[in-house]
Amino acid sequence: MKIDSATLFELVRAANYLNIKNLLNLTCNTVAEMIKGKTAEEIRNTFNIKNDFSAEEEEEIRKENEWAFE
Repeated sequence: MKIDSATLFELVRAANYLNIKNLLNLTCNTVAEMIKGKTAEEIRNTFNIKNDFSAEEEEEIRKENEWAFE
């Protein structure tokens, strides 16, 4: 599904609100494919997400969840 991320997330919300399961599955799978194999920084760049953690907070989270960064 080729679509800009803002429209994609609007479709996810609409499909969920209207309980259109096939569209919800399609859009959620599209989002999953877009983030698969990417680092947190790459995901933030893809979806224009601001990192609101300080460097210290981010390091603490990485230490607590080392398994996720292997």
